[in-house]
Amino acid sequence: MARYTGPERRIWRRLGPESAPPWVRLGREENPPGQHGGAKARGGKQSEHARQLIEKQKLRYYYGVLEKQFRRYVARSQKLTGVAGHNLIRLLETRLDAVVYRLGFATSMRAARQLVNHGHIEINGRKCDICSAQVQVGDHVGVREKSRSLRVILDAMEMRGNVLPPYLALSPAQREGELITEPLREDIPINVNERLVIEYYSRRNVRV
Repeated sequence: MARYTGPERRIWRRLGPESAPPWVRLGREENPPGQHGGAKARGGKQSEHARQLIEKQKLRYYYGVLEKQFRRYVARSQKLTGVAGHNLIRLLETRLDAVVYRLGFATSMRAARQLVNHGHIEINGRKCDICSAQVQVGDHVGVREKSRSLRVILDAMEMRGNVLPPYLALSPAQREGELITEPLREDIPINVNERLVIEYYSRRNVRV
């Protein structure tokens, strides 16, 4: 299955505007897509399976991860010590494209993936064009020297400023940041119930 490249606004209208990432402009009063706002307009109580599925889709679309890859993250999170849901979000948040976005080099996760794919990003001084590369504590993530004057990066940094989560440090002049500690769940600004995501896979014996 190919990665979704359509309008993100439509996806988040369906999943819930209250959970939409900051790069998707949605009003809280917006209805889901479809005639008369789809199922939301018809009312009715959601099943537990539906709630779990929606939370899973929120997390997938937020980070732009395909289902097969997402299942691998779930499997890894369950093998680590600690709360599986927190482990899952920590693994997703320390992907290279997510770190590039959090450092302010891009205005969205999709834009961050494009920067990585096009070879504009380096880890510890070496070019890395793999979006799913896992950034470790102490790793330095920066814009390659030849790409530091790109307008899309300069505009993103100016627009987003130096507002960083506490697990990252940034040197704006060098266009370089560092993962200084493992992210804590409360430091990751994403509105999703990760417990339901884990339950979606574990209670229905979905292969991961």
